[in-house]
Amino acid sequence: MRLTNRSDTSIAKPAAPAAPSADTEPLRPPVATPPRIPGEAWIDDRIRVAVGHNINISGKLAFPGPARIDGQFRGEISSTDLVVISETGAVDARVRTPRILILGEFHGEVIGAKAVVVGPAARVQGRVEAENLTVCEGARIEADLTVGRPARAARDAES
Repeated sequence: MRLTNRSDTSIAKPAAPAAPSADTEPLRPPVATPPRIPGEAWIDDRIRVAVGHNINISGKLAFPGPARIDGQFRGEISSTDLVVISETGAVDARVRTPRILILGEFHGEVIGAKAVVVGPAARVQGRVEAENLTVCEGARIEADLTVGRPARAARDAES
């Protein structure tokens, strides 16, 4: 049998795969990958580690780009891009950032975020103010939540 493409040029039909021999393994179905954490795509090579694993810091941190907290931090954090609190991270802070991914422990306030993602092993306590909130199954949240556009922005949009 011959297959034809739009330009009427003949294309040979591919041969059927050979049966597995004794020295080759039979084909196996692909292994199903577990579902990804929403927001996981935000994590990439360009994120700098601001607080390393087993480090304990307090103060004010300000970042012009994305940052990751792997250790313990207490104070204030601001970023123009993304803050990631990793599985080993523990943060007690007021955070101002457009996007935050919480995979570890967070106590404090998230203020004015566009998107907050809480991972499956995360523990959140305090106050979260965000336009969008995604919570993975298994996360624990004990917080005052304000989700949606801020009232002032909603009034301005209606005018």
